[in-house]
Amino acid sequence: MKLKLSPITNLSDARFAAAAGFHYMGFCFDPNANDFLLPIKAKEILDWTSGSHCVGEFGHQTAEEIEEISELLGVDVILLDNQLLPDELSLFSKPIIKVIGLNQMDEEAVKREIAAYAPYCDAFQLNAQGISVANLLWVKPLTETHKIILNLGNDASTINAVEKAIAPFAIHLQAGAEEQIGMRDFSDLNALLEAIGAAQV
Repeated sequence: MKLKLSPITNLSDARFAAAAGFHYMGFCFDPNANDFLLPIKAKEILDWTSGSHCVGEFGHQTAEEIEEISELLGVDVILLDNQLLPDELSLFSKPIIKVIGLNQMDEEAVKREIAAYAPYCDAFQLNAQGISVANLLWVKPLTETHKIILNLGNDASTINAVEKAIAPFAIHLQAGAEEQIGMRDFSDLNALLEAIGAAQV
């Protein structure tokens, strides 16, 4: 099972993600989000980082703006949390992760959404915070045909149960709040990684 860490807001975050073996590290380029990072700042971080796939995370921006920023920074993957239509995604030159909120859609609606976007997307991030493992078992068949990344919150027992019952492609973890600008305490993340049997630094 692969791991994704977001948001990356400073060089220490990026180096932690790479050293801990995270497959993906996410940079938030949605100007309406609390974790928004200026692209020029992300470029500085990426110039000094290697080892993890860089994910540019976007909100309600135009396809042209998203493609421009992605090309400028050389991100590896584009994550879309917006309402761009499936055929609009053909503009992008990078693999795409489409975000779907399980708290806003029922099972059948999620399946229809995935079917519509599957020709254009490399993976789907299902945001499922607060949903019990028992109510996520219907996701299991989807993992056999799609790369499913589950965002469950940073709860070790839930992650371990989901890994055993559903076996998603990857798990999304939250980096947490900075103690001060550019500084983050990684002790909780290290404890979480240990609890789920992942590498730690």
